[in-house]
Amino acid sequence: MSNKTHLRQTMLDLAEGRLRFAEQTYAQYLVGAAGRGDEPSESDAASRAVNNAALAQAFECPIHDHQEALEVLRQIDFGPRDSVETGAVVRIDGRWFVIAVASDAFQCDGNTYMGISTQAPIYAAIANARAGDVVSFRQRELHIEEVL
Repeated sequence: MSNKTHLRQTMLDLAEGRLRFAEQTYAQYLVGAAGRGDEPSESDAASRAVNNAALAQAFECPIHDHQEALEVLRQIDFGPRDSVETGAVVRIDGRWFVIAVASDAFQCDGNTYMGISTQAPIYAAIANARAGDVVSFRQRELHIEEVL
């Protein structure tokens, strides 16, 4: 089990990296969308503008999602927990989860973790559980082994 302070910092670093990547990708797209000046007619330009607007929105949504996740992580208290709630680190059936924001699996201090948001369906099943509890999720029993 990792130190929760280091675990939090790892999650912040990963979230900041995802945000930077999304922003850089969007900036590169905008440079390309500006056009070269040697492109065809107005009707083609109008069609491209509509497509560009849809693509720009597709780029902006992940940026906003990453910004929101980063802000949530910055505000969470990662202090010790006795039950599953925001800021808890939980081992369920041998796997570690961090109750904070949704994330892909990541490594920290030699362990693999995955972030779970409080909006995730699994959170509803494990909320307020304590070490030693068994909860049901999608017709499976989950063993809450540790809550930190």
